[in-house]
Amino acid sequence: METRWTRGDETIECFRFDDGYVTTVHDDRREVTWQLTPGQVPLASALATAQLYLEHRLTSQTDREGRPFIGLTDNGPVQVFEEIPPEPVEYVYLDQIRTLEEFPDFITVDETLRNVFDRMAPARSSSRTSR
Repeated sequence: METRWTRGDETIECFRFDDGYVTTVHDDRREVTWQLTPGQVPLASALATAQLYLEHRLTSQTDREGRPFIGLTDNGPVQVFEEIPPEPVEYVYLDQIRTLEEFPDFITVDETLRNVFDRMAPARSSSRTSR
């Protein structure tokens, strides 16, 4: 089961891979694909990563332990490239998100995303038909 979103020349895809989910971006103009998730993650985490990219054009960063995170300031989510950022930053980890209710406030959870989650969730995939 997979889901795709298209924005301009980019296709963002979330799909099941082995025991988890992976989110990728393909840029048609440059003919390049890159992975947004740091490997296989829970479905909600993969969808949060996709929504972060779609809404804010940001990719998560990876800490020393390989965990994906994004910085959060008073102005919203940011990537942090300085040891001491110019403004206070809270670090939000994306790899342990298991439900849509656990999404951080800066990522929108709408009815479309709820439908995607319901359709892709493994417990429900066998009882629903493909669209």
